[in-house]
Amino acid sequence: MTMFVPTALVAAATEAAEEHHELPLDNWVYPVIAGVLFFALFLLTYAFRNVSHNH
Repeated sequence: MTMFVPTALVAAATEAAEEHHELPLDNWVYPVIAGVLFFALFLLTYAFRNVSHNH
């Protein structure tokens, strides 16, 4: 059983693949942003570490 792909579908896929969008920031900036965000969430979690220890 052979599948045939219409020529228009192939043309549309290749045109879509040729589009290139530049990122607004350099590639190394995104992991830095993620790291800073996770560290800020860590600090927020760490700040409330003794809330349940009421005497």
